[in-house]
Amino acid sequence: MSTSRSNRVRAAIGTVSLTGAAMGFLSACGTGAEEQEAERVYCVDDQDQVVDEEQCEEAERNGGFIGGVPYFFLLGGFGGNRYAVGQTIPQQYTGAATRVNPADTTARSRAGLPGSGRVTSGTRISGGIGSGRVGSGSVGS
Repeated sequence: MSTSRSNRVRAAIGTVSLTGAAMGFLSACGTGAEEQEAERVYCVDDQDQVVDEEQCEEAERNGGFIGGVPYFFLLGGFGGNRYAVGQTIPQQYTGAATRVNPADTTARSRAGLPGSGRVTSGTRISGGIGSGRVGSGSVGS
């Protein structure tokens, strides 16, 4: 192989490698944006059934409980699904979700929720890089 042909082959291989790396990077960035957009919050009972947001508002005034039953804000991706009052969120999503006690103003703020007041179920929340959002698990429960 001549030197000029050898240089052209190396240049072509380098270009293909850089293009592949750039596409992989852009794909990964796109995925993160979709996941961030999918972050939602629901008011749920201890069985992960979506309840009217008034339940979490009342639980906020009563330490997170109503009649001895705990209520939570459940934050997560939920596979892009939306849930209505009365539906139970599947365990495949609740295991990776964050639970926030409605009465814990600090935990609510850390999770990107208002420190107090009503939060409408199904609302998109802020999250992702630089948000200060804590990962999955319980927050202030």
